[in-house]
Amino acid sequence: MFGKIKSSIYVLKANSAYQKGSTQEAISWLDKAYKTGSAKPGIVITLGYLLLKEGQLDESLKIFKEQLNYTLKIKDNDLYSLKSNYALALWKNGELDRAIALYEEIFPNYKNTNVYGSLGYFYVLKGDLEKALKFNQEAMEYNSTGAVILDNMGQTYYLLGEYEKADEIFKKLIALSPKFPEAYYDYALVLEKLGDKEHCIENLKNALNYKPNFLSGVTVEQIENKLQQVQAE
Repeated sequence: MFGKIKSSIYVLKANSAYQKGSTQEAISWLDKAYKTGSAKPGIVITLGYLLLKEGQLDESLKIFKEQLNYTLKIKDNDLYSLKSNYALALWKNGELDRAIALYEEIFPNYKNTNVYGSLGYFYVLKGDLEKALKFNQEAMEYNSTGAVILDNMGQTYYLLGEYEKADEIFKKLIALSPKFPEAYYDYALVLEKLGDKEHCIENLKNALNYKPNFLSGVTVEQIENKLQQVQAE
């Protein structure tokens, strides 16, 4: 009982720190909650996710693997969430095929915007554009205003060489004022193909306004290099 009380207090402190923008402090409090041995699965999963987002891959993998050993104690939705986050860690660990397989395992029972976004992106990364197109069209039917879903759809059309269709999708995405750099970077690539240098540069500059994290699909260096290249042309 005492452990549960301590865990709850630590979680409250973690939530307060996170709301103030102090992710590292939030991680520290969640780690304390985790080490009481009384933290709920959802709290431990959140700790693993934040560690992953901050680039602490080994620590994240350790937590996810440990939790997977206790699956009998974890309810379905928490288990699906655990496997979903573990799949992200596998991807960052260079195991894209395992990550895709894990998402495909849980997908029939765990369909939500985040899963559609992650699995759709993984199909794009894998280069299976036929599967990516079909899946991301399904994702659009599920949530036509999901920012990551729109980005995936736009990327798919871009890689298929269908730049006008990609442009339509990215216009819808940018209208949502997305808060991640990939949206603006990926749209800039489309605008480059369409010969719109001015708006290409504008979107690359906008991309630099959003700091990538460990789970981002683009780096500051990539954005800056593309911006220099386009400006020099």
